[in-house]
Amino acid sequence: MLNASQRQQLDEQGYLLLPAHLPNANIASLLARLEELWASEGDEAGAENYIEHGVRRLANLANKGGLFRPIYADPLVLAAIAAVIGPDVRASMVNARDVPPHTGSRLPFHMDSDGGRHRDAIGYNAATAIWMLDPFTVENGATAFVPGSHLLGKSPKELMADIQATHPGEIIITGQPGDVLVFNGHGWHAGRPNQTGGHRRALLIHYLRADVPRPANRRQHLDPANAAALTARERTLLGLDDPA
Repeated sequence: MLNASQRQQLDEQGYLLLPAHLPNANIASLLARLEELWASEGDEAGAENYIEHGVRRLANLANKGGLFRPIYADPLVLAAIAAVIGPDVRASMVNARDVPPHTGSRLPFHMDSDGGRHRDAIGYNAATAIWMLDPFTVENGATAFVPGSHLLGKSPKELMADIQATHPGEIIITGQPGDVLVFNGHGWHAGRPNQTGGHRRALLIHYLRADVPRPANRRQHLDPANAAALTARERTLLGLDDPA
């Protein structure tokens, strides 16, 4: 489902922006559900994965509403993910993240490649999709990314004197609500502080190659009734039938 130009950008630059991929009505429904969850989970929001101080997180969203199923199983996004790590993938983390107004700090440059593992004999092992639910702007801390960094075979801490500094090759990937950013998990990237009066909310779906081990906090844990509603493809994508 990707054209040659999109595949080339993923191969060479390590990222791809899919504009206006999510309709406005879906955005409104997702935001309403996320705000319900943030209100009900309170200080424990995101604890299934990890707590990140200064921002709002949610985790294990595959178990928290059927409206997330078209997100982690979206065909075009999965085609982009497969172009990076191959067709046999698992949706490891299905999360939400919000950097509230006038909060947050610049995060260190890092990789999403499962603890910094480099490309192996099979290929890349991780990719991430960021579904923008608010505008992503320079001012509100849109993601900094170093194009081509997935090709270096090195992590930021191996080559940068200060991983919290700006990188001379970085770009800021901005976008509008409904845009989806897909990037190679071996690419160097960093979150940035929100210096505006608005929120920067997004869904973050982290995908791993099926052979990459996933600890408990990198898996989706579904109640039996929710698991029973899934298609066979969705069960495979979430790794529900994989060995623990």
